[in-house]
Amino acid sequence: MMLRLALALLLGILPMRAGATEWSAVARQDVATLNDDDIARNAADPKFLDGLEIAQTRFSEAGFDWHLIRFINAEKPYGPLWAVPHDDENAAFDAAIAAVKLYGGVVVAVNSGPGSSRFQYGSGSCGGRPGVVTRCDPNRNFSAATPLYTSAYLGQLPEGQPVIALHTNSPGYGQGSGNITILDTAAAVKGITRPRKDGHFGQNQPAILNDPDSYAILPYRAPLIPQQDKLCRAALVGQGVHVWHERVGKSDGSLSNHIVLALPTIRYVNMESRRETDLSVAAERHRQMIAAYLKGCPQSGD
Repeated sequence: MMLRLALALLLGILPMRAGATEWSAVARQDVATLNDDDIARNAADPKFLDGLEIAQTRFSEAGFDWHLIRFINAEKPYGPLWAVPHDDENAAFDAAIAAVKLYGGVVVAVNSGPGSSRFQYGSGSCGGRPGVVTRCDPNRNFSAATPLYTSAYLGQLPEGQPVIALHTNSPGYGQGSGNITILDTAAAVKGITRPRKDGHFGQNQPAILNDPDSYAILPYRAPLIPQQDKLCRAALVGQGVHVWHERVGKSDGSLSNHIVLALPTIRYVNMESRRETDLSVAAERHRQMIAAYLKGCPQSGD
């Protein structure tokens, strides 16, 4: 409760009303009632959810109905908050479950329903931005203007632990139309291979990490990259992980931007892995990037 109150104060909001985003436990035999495609996809593996306590919360805010599912390592609840905001990024979900079982902590995943949508559909405001929209990106809804969603998510973070977000993305420059890439695309058009601004190539990469669309993102508040982020980057690069320092000025509603601007003492990293037909390949990239981060980077803020 003290952590949730501290988060609420940092967010500039009052503590939530009792029951506003109340979490309810879900028994193992009742997980099918969650209507979650990720759980259904792994139903054939009887050990997939072993050792995890499962809970859910449902609430409405600003014209959108939300369903968040939480997975806590029963034996090691003190660990990172593993964030999976996009329901259509299946390898990210699988990697998060594997990570929480190995390292401990809490997974919070957005469930858009059995259709595994990237967006939440409704009619209202998303992330406090002006105007009415009919779809909201769950990773653009972190804001003081959406306190129920923001606090329900970040209120699950064990004190002193980092937030590790996991995403899979469409192939980027040279392979598809996605915009997630470590490459400087303007240079690539001219046949020059170099990292984007504030980007760094991994060194001595294992084959699975030798992919320009898979990298770790370390956000920082403009104008200067903090020294501990530089040290983290050096550790990651040395273990073969591409790294991009995301410069944050004004928040775009994403989890990374919100944490940097509103909760700067919380450590955050986003692991991007290129989408693959074989989910295990993208999940394995996540596993290796996570291991490198936990081995080489500080887990608490300044």
